[in-house]
Amino acid sequence: MKKILAIAGNVIKELFRRKDFYFILTLLVAIVVYAGSFSFGGEKDFSRYYKEIVLSMVYIFSVIIAVSFAAREIPQEIESKNIYPLLAKPIGRGGFIFGKFLGTAFISIISLSLFYFVFIVSLLLRKDFSTPWVMLFEGYYLQALLLLFISSITIFLSLFLTPSANISVSLLLYFSSSWFGITVPGYIFLPHMELFDIKEKIIHTQDIIPGWIILFLSVYAACYALLFLYASYLVFRKRDL
Repeated sequence: MKKILAIAGNVIKELFRRKDFYFILTLLVAIVVYAGSFSFGGEKDFSRYYKEIVLSMVYIFSVIIAVSFAAREIPQEIESKNIYPLLAKPIGRGGFIFGKFLGTAFISIISLSLFYFVFIVSLLLRKDFSTPWVMLFEGYYLQALLLLFISSITIFLSLFLTPSANISVSLLLYFSSSWFGITVPGYIFLPHMELFDIKEKIIHTQDIIPGWIILFLSVYAACYALLFLYASYLVFRKRDL
């Protein structure tokens, strides 16, 4: 377990070494400030537009961070040949896969937490208390589940695709699921990532999500994540390095 955590720790360190995270965080803050300067449609309508703009950016940026890290982790270890001393420690290929997933998961949650913190602070500064805190927490929790979900898919695809192609395909899966839904052919057989997006409920201050639905989505995300991680292990253990 210590070796798995060490691999995850090395992934987490990359978050603070790479400039794209700081760029996205700065861009989000700039969007928050810029969107806050608008004034249209009355205070109530403006509050909804504001929350939609900022929360959409929080969701999209957190997914971009998760996908960009998950897509690169295994290919860059193979390309740099760092994988050989890692597997010689010894650590199994399953442990290697899980360590990379665990590190990506931590990075995703850290990024989401910082982005969501910016969103909450912006609401406090605007004195917007229209959305129940329970619903705000549900939005954060479900987005965190989505990030674990999509990270496992991206890690699986990284065994077949180049990082750039993987990022494109993973983001396409995310946006097609979130934006087009059942209009996509064969959609019923695809992972339903749109189930974790309650942005509209937060924006329009609808009723909070019942606990049994949160539990169902937790199990749903966990099952899919484990499925893709196990599939990644089955593929990776037979691969010649």
